This record gives sequence, structure tokens and C-alpha cells, in this order.
Amino acid sequence: MTWLRLTSSQFLLSQRVYWRDLGFALTGALLPLGLSLAYSISQHGKGEIDGYDTGVYLLPGFAGFVLLWIVYNVINSAASRRDKLVYKRLRGTALPDTAILTGEAASGSVTSLLQVVVLLVVGTLAIDAPAPHNPLLLLLGIVLGAVAFSLLAIGLSGLLPSGEVSTWIVTPVILAMMMTSGIAMPISELPGWAQHVAPYLPSSPVVEIVRTAWLGRDFASDPTVAGVPAAVDLVGSFKACAQPIGILCAWAGLSFSMGKRFFRWDPRRSG
Repeated sequence: MTWLRLTSSQFLLSQRVYWRDLGFALTGALLPLGLSLAYSISQHGKGEIDGYDTGVYLLPGFAGFVLLWIVYNVINSAASRRDKLVYKRLRGTALPDTAILTGEAASGSVTSLLQVVVLLVVGTLAIDAPAPHNPLLLLLGIVLGAVAFSLLAIGLSGLLPSGEVSTWIVTPVILAMMMTSGIAMPISELPGWAQHVAPYLPSSPVVEIVRTAWLGRDFASDPTVAGVPAAVDLVGSFKACAQPIGILCAWAGLSFSMGKRFFRWDPRRSG
């Protein structure tokens, strides 16, 4: 079997296991999508943010929030399967380590990627948002975000003591990033110290890229500046997003290194 077929087999296995834990699966599938749609639609027509209807401004930001839940899906799955010795048994098969981890990452990402599609389509129809200004940049931001969040989750999973506590640790962090990454409010409205930190969080670059690509304005060059961002053309939108793209790639590289250093195939109790 080729590496791709082995990875596909791992992906299908991970999906089967994922949906067997219905409570966990529905939390990861419905909570971020429902919250994102409800908040974006409810704020439609209630003022403006940076020159846009509040609902229209929030919609692309919540695409970043939905992608952030890849961390929730992957990190909880990885910690749980490590504790249940699933990984230890899989390593005794013909599956290479890279196929196991890639299949896990793809399984944890596919739900969020489908949610992004539903969010943007349903949200656009509900609030009459404009069509994406730069679809290619939009796709790039979504894919880079999914890769970075998947790698980050795999790297962090090895630092968690057990699968039982992973949810309690990860969920508050995700919700905190929602408030500090430009998802629900501009970074320029955060306290001064937070403005210096927020652009370098892993979720902020995704939000900046997606919002710039969708609305055709420069939300990425300096997100700490208040006011209506300058309009950008297709080439200008790529230039505006050069820094957040670089930050995302840096997070992906750091997360990959963390995975090599900290990821554990066996429970901690096994030493």
C-alpha cells in the first residue's frame, strides 16, 4: 500500500472513532458553528466596525474561530487515544508514524473545514455579505490555518497529563483567543499591552488573512491601527498579508518542532 492509502485508512479509522464519542463530536461540530452563526447574524444591522456592518465584519473573523477548534478536536483525540493505547497498537502495524499523525490531523481538521464552508455560505445568505474579494488568498489562509492548528495540537498533546483533563485545559484557551485575536472585536480596541501580543497569537494571522481576502481591505498590515482600513486590489491583498502569512508559517514550524520533541505515543504512566 502507498503512503497515501495508508494515511487515508488512518483518516477513516479516526473519523469512525471520533463520531462514536457523540458528546465530544457534537461539541466540536456544533458549538463553534452555532456560536459563530448566531453571533454574526444577531449583530447584523446593529452598527458598524471599521466601516462595515457588524455582522459582515464578524463573519470572516468567526471563520478563524471555527478553524481554531481544530486544536480542540486534534488535541483531545490525540490525548485520549494515547491513554487508551490506541497509538501503541497502531505502531505495531504497517502504518508509518507519519501516516498515523497525518490521518489524525486530517480527521480533526475536516469537521472544522466543513464548518467554515457552512458558516460562510449560510452567513452570507443571511446577512447579504459581499462575495470574497480574493478567493485564492482566502483559501490560502484557511489551509495554512488548518495546518498550523493541527501541528500545534499534536505538539501540545504530549504536554497534557491525560485525555480526561485536556478538554478543561483547551476550551478556555480557545475562548480566550476568541476575545484577543480580532475575531469578535478589533485588536485596536484591546488594552495597550494586549495589542502588542495579540497579532502574534496563532489565531490572529488567520483572522487577518481571511478578513482581508473576504472584504478587500487591509486588515493585516497593522491590526493595532483603528479606523477604516485601506482598500487593496488582488496583488495588494497578498502584500498586505505577507506578515501574517509569515507568522503562521513560523507557528507551523515551531509546532512541528514541538511535536518531534513532546509528542508521546504511550501514556505517561508507562514512562
